[in-house]
Amino acid sequence: MSRVRGAARRGYVDLPWGQVHYREAGPPARPTLLIVHQSPLSSATYDAVLAPLAARGLHVVAVDTPGFGMSDPPPHRWTIPGYATALWQTADALGLDRVHLLGQHTGATIGAEAALQAPHRVGRLILQGLPLYDPAERAEKKTGYAPGYRPDRDGSHLRVIWERVYGLYPRLTPDEADRQVAEYLMTGPDYATAYRAVFDHTLDTAALATVPTVLLHGADDLVDRMTPVVRAALPHAPLVTIPGGTDFVADEQPEAFADAVAGQLDVEVATP
Repeated sequence: MSRVRGAARRGYVDLPWGQVHYREAGPPARPTLLIVHQSPLSSATYDAVLAPLAARGLHVVAVDTPGFGMSDPPPHRWTIPGYATALWQTADALGLDRVHLLGQHTGATIGAEAALQAPHRVGRLILQGLPLYDPAERAEKKTGYAPGYRPDRDGSHLRVIWERVYGLYPRLTPDEADRQVAEYLMTGPDYATAYRAVFDHTLDTAALATVPTVLLHGADDLVDRMTPVVRAALPHAPLVTIPGGTDFVADEQPEAFADAVAGQLDVEVATP
């Protein structure tokens, strides 16, 4: 069941282990773009671009990864294949068969694994910053990345989250930072569950050679530093960068982002 808020519809689907929240725009008869956000945020990252993507001829569904945003957490610790399976369960519950997939950071890892699980269901895979860590960095991040916070009556944990958010993204406005702090709080003190799944996962990039893939992100995205490694691992994937865009280029430059995505999917601009 969904309700209208602005240009997007919002709703939930019921799965055996809980509910998944999603945002949706555009008529379901159009080609579907299924979006998976980065951790530990939510589909709200793509709020500003849902209507522009729909205006370019797409049916867009942005989901909250289980355990984040307004989706229920998994019943136990999941691996990346577990998150990918849940993504297809969500697609099935929404009546989506063949889709284009767009994933960012953690969502890119989940989307890539989902494409390997069911390549016949994927038209095109768009990776918005794919984290491909070498063994040393993977081991380092397992020991100390995203250590979480401890809620305290004096509210000092809010400063811990605030400083983490601004440490990662110094160009955020206070309003944008507020939204991220709220999403950290919704996820809870241990917000690194999906991060750990990424650090434990080795993506079979060679197998992705059979999946039409695009690398598309803001030129100033934090994961852009990995672009040479990703291009070497996915030589068949063209690279599209949006000048001046950060990790939140879909929010900062929604029209440019929608143009870039639609240009890779060969969709026709919808008529009113």
